[in-house]
Amino acid sequence: MNRFLPSLAVLLSCAALVTAVFKRPASNNFSEGTPVDSLTGQSGIAELQEEIAQLKSANVALQSQIEALKRKPAAAGDRSPEVEALRQRVEKLEGVQGQVVEAVNEADKYGVVAAMEKELVTAYSTLMDTNQSAGARLKQIGQLKRYGYFDEKALRAVTEIYFATDDFNQKGFALSAMKGSVTPQFRDQILADLNADIEAGNKSARFRYHAIEALEPMADDPTVLQWLGHLAQNDPEPKLAARAGKALEVSQEARKE
Repeated sequence: MNRFLPSLAVLLSCAALVTAVFKRPASNNFSEGTPVDSLTGQSGIAELQEEIAQLKSANVALQSQIEALKRKPAAAGDRSPEVEALRQRVEKLEGVQGQVVEAVNEADKYGVVAAMEKELVTAYSTLMDTNQSAGARLKQIGQLKRYGYFDEKALRAVTEIYFATDDFNQKGFALSAMKGSVTPQFRDQILADLNADIEAGNKSARFRYHAIEALEPMADDPTVLQWLGHLAQNDPEPKLAARAGKALEVSQEARKE
């Protein structure tokens, strides 16, 4: 009897997944050219992709279990009412497979998720491709972050781009992507780049803005504090000067606490 338990587990998992998809709000009003955001519903494209993957996996596993049962002759002790009922239930699941396929097709009725997934794979590959220009690689960050494809490996790639490029705008893009992940070890490099940008005539407001953001959590460091004060008083962009001043205020409040 134990040999039927994996089949039953797959059965219940698959049935639950099918039910979840069928309970999803109807999407029959889609039309060609509809924005991706409206097609993903409340759950979002990432959740939809995961659900489709789970459905496909459950469908394959279920088919494998059913085929195995068909090939294996019934043992003498497999005629109990409980075992026979279980066998019948597994056989009925052949119909469920069609529902799973239908659910997957309905979930991505117009191929939007499949197309988006392909674009995201291409974007990720481009970011990782060191033969591409830094600019082309950095352009992929927004899309990858939006749909949850920006992982630790992507973060390392962006970090490497930051150190490799001499373009301050590109450094700014990289710092923006690294927001919340810039460690104190970056301090000296960021300060050196700030100094270089200022000496070059304040070339990149984008870089200075994201440099301020990156340095703000390190404002208890005297050197960082001095730099933030310098930017607050001297940056030619009023918004950047104000941003540096805000970072100083946050630091002062933190020290009071």
